[in-house]
Amino acid sequence: DPPAYVNGPVQGYRIFCTETATGREQAVEVEGLSYRLEGLKKFTEYKLRFLAFNRYGPGVSSQDLVVTTLSDGKLGMEVHQAGPGGF
Repeated sequence: DPPAYVNGPVQGYRIFCTETATGREQAVEVEGLSYRLEGLKKFTEYKLRFLAFNRYGPGVSSQDLVVTTLSDGKLGMEVHQAGPGGF
């Protein structure tokens, strides 16, 4: 569902990538609508979270998306924006 109250246009997104086994988290700020996660370990489970931010600060984070990389360390999937301001 779209937010009940809109605080202005989205300026960017943050992606949080946590290696499940170690709890090591990386955060990346993204200005566009796509980003390629690189440097992931092969056959490794990660938890991904996303949030949008604007001039007033960050929005609410998404729920964890649990993924496992393939033999080449890639996700084998793409995450696309589902609608205005959300995944």
